[in-house]
Amino acid sequence: MTCLLLLTLFFLIHPIYTVFTYNATDDMALLFETTDYCDSQCRFNASEVSLDTINLWPVDCTDVCAILKFTSSSNNIPYEKLKSTFLNLKAIIGVFRVENTTMTNLSFFENLTFMYNINKNVLSISNNPKLTDVSVLFTMGNSHLNYPVQFMNNPKLDVSPLCVRKNFFDFNRLYIVNNMKDCGCTVTIINYANVVNFKNCTSIFGPIEFSNATDPSKLSALSNVRNITGPISIKNTNFQNLSFFSKVERMKGDDSAVNLDIHNNPNMTRLGLDSLLLLHSGDAWFRVNIQGVHPDFCLTIEEMQVFTTFNTKYVKLEANYCNITTRKDGQKTCVFESMSALADDCVHIMGNVAVSTGDEEYTRKLSIVTNIYGSLSITNTTLKNLEFLGNLTNVAVLNDTSPAILLDSNSDLSDIFLLSMRFPYTPGPNAVVVQNNDANIFLSPYQCENYQNSVGAYVLYNGKGCDWVLSDGDYTEIDTGGAPGISEKTATRNCGVYWILICALLFFVNI
Repeated sequence: MTCLLLLTLFFLIHPIYTVFTYNATDDMALLFETTDYCDSQCRFNASEVSLDTINLWPVDCTDVCAILKFTSSSNNIPYEKLKSTFLNLKAIIGVFRVENTTMTNLSFFENLTFMYNINKNVLSISNNPKLTDVSVLFTMGNSHLNYPVQFMNNPKLDVSPLCVRKNFFDFNRLYIVNNMKDCGCTVTIINYANVVNFKNCTSIFGPIEFSNATDPSKLSALSNVRNITGPISIKNTNFQNLSFFSKVERMKGDDSAVNLDIHNNPNMTRLGLDSLLLLHSGDAWFRVNIQGVHPDFCLTIEEMQVFTTFNTKYVKLEANYCNITTRKDGQKTCVFESMSALADDCVHIMGNVAVSTGDEEYTRKLSIVTNIYGSLSITNTTLKNLEFLGNLTNVAVLNDTSPAILLDSNSDLSDIFLLSMRFPYTPGPNAVVVQNNDANIFLSPYQCENYQNSVGAYVLYNGKGCDWVLSDGDYTEIDTGGAPGISEKTATRNCGVYWILICALLFFVNI
């Protein structure tokens, strides 16, 4: 009975011993069908590198489209032949895999610097018993960040440099296990009996699930964890907080439906991620779900600041703000009462900030404010622009469906550009509402859409979405190719109305 009880209490970290299956013929067909980057003279048309196929390699090309795969059939190729064949190769357009070989190193790729993984297929270095050096891959640049990377079952290979090199910093699907030295701790199952084995882990890779656990004190061995890569699910526990992860600084999600899923934990009153600095999920949203917690559950302003700084979406966020106005960084936090009573040196404001008739002379007090933990409404003023909000990076409403930002009935307000604003949040349907102001704020739906992209949130403009344009007093609908709102990828680019072209140029330069 005791053993059965313990089994019902343990929590799991799901296995990540995933061996991806793929078909080289299908990969190659897809590669050549979906890209315009493959010069017909610079293609490798074989499914693997062997003595029979290596002479098909286009040796004069620097950029080659290929499913570049080394297998046991590659073992008898002389090293000098490999070196001369790949001497000019600088970029692979396609897929790279080394599996089931007796190779000791990949130094024959002395000039390889870039991987353009068009179809986001698997980069795999697996089951190579003699492989000791793949350093060329640790410094290689990558075009995509959301394809799986697996280094598995290479008993003589130290993969730890992969964890710290900036080339793979943003990858969210790293499957690294059973090498001589892995990238952090990758595990199968953790329970109360073996959790002590992870006391020295600073990084954990793999989907984590805490389920039906009742004694968080036994999880103190996880208190050294700084980085978590993979989705986290915490459900059906009696945890009051996640203090055993109080030193976690970075969470990297993947393309899962939810990256941080906290539900059905009725005793949880605090999050307890006191050191969290960064949320990341490749080129997608970092999705958060917090529901079924204690009615008094609250987030500190530092925790909410992290949530709102990055590209975060919420399935549900059942929370209030904790009644704490002191910060570790010493930045001044003020509780809003009125504009006239507001101090001049507030950096953070808790409460619903209301700027209305007669408050124009006090707007200078908002010039250094970076975050408002509540709503911002500007109504019935004579303001012409919002330059005084140049440092405001986020407005976040909790437990209220009102707009995060409301600009209403300011007849002279024609410039609503918010230089630093990104991802304002409200549980309600409209994050930003702009209505009854100067008629020339948006002269076309494209200006409105650019503004949406700059703030990273849907804008309700005079009761309509940005796919409607005001012309001679009438609304005319245009086809935007989808429902109102902003795309996930577009929302990540914080480019203002006046800077959208510059940001676009910089984006393409950085590709």
